[in-house]
Amino acid sequence: MELRDLDLGEVPHVYPVREDSLLLATSARVERGERVVEIGCGMGLATLSAARAGARATGTDVNPFALAALRRAAAQRGLEVGAVRTDLFGGLGRFDLVLCNPPYLPSSGEGRDPDPWHERALDGGPDGLAFVRRFVAELPDHLRPGGRAYLLVASLPENPIRTRGLPVPAPALRVVDLVGDRVLPAETLWVLELQASSATG
Repeated sequence: MELRDLDLGEVPHVYPVREDSLLLATSARVERGERVVEIGCGMGLATLSAARAGARATGTDVNPFALAALRRAAAQRGLEVGAVRTDLFGGLGRFDLVLCNPPYLPSSGEGRDPDPWHERALDGGPDGLAFVRRFVAELPDHLRPGGRAYLLVASLPENPIRTRGLPVPAPALRVVDLVGDRVLPAETLWVLELQASSATG
């Protein structure tokens, strides 16, 4: 997706736009008219980009500050987006496209962010993959036939992912392509395009 007029700044209690947010938003391919959801939208960069591309876009998050920031940013830009407070896919239907930049840092008693909402956006559980496991388990039930998803995954020194496939077992999903990557000093980021194993088209 193309990023234009999407300098969102920083908002208290909301995970700011960083390299991972930018990589997901610029790697995703969105078609006009598609029904799109960004799971764990934070500032909503990918949601707003999808709306600007002509999609019917919704951002979800458990963080009410994030959803308020998304609504403000959309209104300022004249974009129509949905903003739903929910955990993962709770209460949602099926979509043509699902976007997700999950919490992926392993939990640590040291160095935790003092802001609980920031910490929640970062904390991926003991091995950094707790959210990803839940996401890939629920995703197939929320993709329309032929639908796809873009998932950001990270390879960290303490939790290296040695292949460019899914880091957790997901028999109901297949990796279609690696659509984006970025090597940073402390991590390597990849964006994977996924599709339900039985999906066609």
